[in-house]
Amino acid sequence: MSKEIRIRIPSWLSEEEFKKAVNELVSELYGVASIEELRRELGIRPEDLTEDLEVYDVKELREKEKRRIK
Repeated sequence: MSKEIRIRIPSWLSEEEFKKAVNELVSELYGVASIEELRRELGIRPEDLTEDLEVYDVKELREKEKRRIK
């Protein structure tokens, strides 16, 4: 079960800065970190998470496997 909390953020503090502060607090208190925070700490960029895959012709692969089994 979760709870909802409403907080008014002062005009001098951006919503992003507030979220960052709350995430840091939760991380320190409970040892919980968000994926974004872990990636930032480890220096993992979004382009590091992609991998180019080759496209294969399924029919050709099936025929090749049939020939291999015979």
